[in-house]
Amino acid sequence: MSTSNHINSFAPAKINLGLRIFGKRKDGYHELQTLMAPISIGDRIEITLLSSGIEFETTGEFDVPKDSSNLALKAALLFLSHYGLKTGLRIKLTKIVPPGAGLGGGSSDAAAVLFSLNRLLAIDETMENLIRLAAQLGSDVPFFLLRKPALCTGRGEILQPTSTFPFPRKGLLIYPGFPVSTPWAYKTYDELCKKGLILPSPSQESDKPVNDLEEAVFSKYLWLPAVKKWIQSHFNPEVCLMSGSGSSVFALFSKEDPRFFNDLIQQAQAYLGPSCWIRLFEILEQF
Repeated sequence: MSTSNHINSFAPAKINLGLRIFGKRKDGYHELQTLMAPISIGDRIEITLLSSGIEFETTGEFDVPKDSSNLALKAALLFLSHYGLKTGLRIKLTKIVPPGAGLGGGSSDAAAVLFSLNRLLAIDETMENLIRLAAQLGSDVPFFLLRKPALCTGRGEILQPTSTFPFPRKGLLIYPGFPVSTPWAYKTYDELCKKGLILPSPSQESDKPVNDLEEAVFSKYLWLPAVKKWIQSHFNPEVCLMSGSGSSVFALFSKEDPRFFNDLIQQAQAYLGPSCWIRLFEILEQF
């Protein structure tokens, strides 16, 4: 929803339906191939134009930084600087997506801010140029500007929208209550590869939903493989993976019966306890 001085946007989380790593690049990043899809769980971003000053407020289920280390605020400051704009802004972020969960919440917030400001301030920038600007904020930010499932390559910034989507749309998402550092996950992966404990992906041809970071992350965070094994053994999902660099685990099911999903979430809550963050979701073909 938008008016002449206000806009309200949805910033969905994403899941990685496979994440393959094909070695390290000269720029220090890893060469990736991952199919990413936006889901029905997400944050809310409200932006109001002011005559001057920047006001930034956060609320919701999770505490996040309120300074320029927050990607939503960083995106706003980058946009204003890039286009030489002096307007003031009030930004309210309602945080629903857990941070450090491999769900791209911060990146999605940043993309929502760029997309919203482009409309609210009538810049009418091309998507190609907006994606270039987004890439300055992080590898996942351009994906959320595309607003649909996509195969992402390079360091994640090269996007190819999917014309077909071979996976079920409904699933279960579990966040254990602790984050996993993305730099740590890739560093541990590299160290285990050097020791021969992990074998790098052999080629860029892979249609199997495999996350190459799982072994590295699971080697320390033993809760995650235990939960994955429990889901697989009790509910037989079509896909069950850690998303991104963790710490969330998701499962997709081809079932349609609402009673199955009600039973699924009740059993997960009973097994994992009331403090565990557990949600049902659907994959969005577009948002």
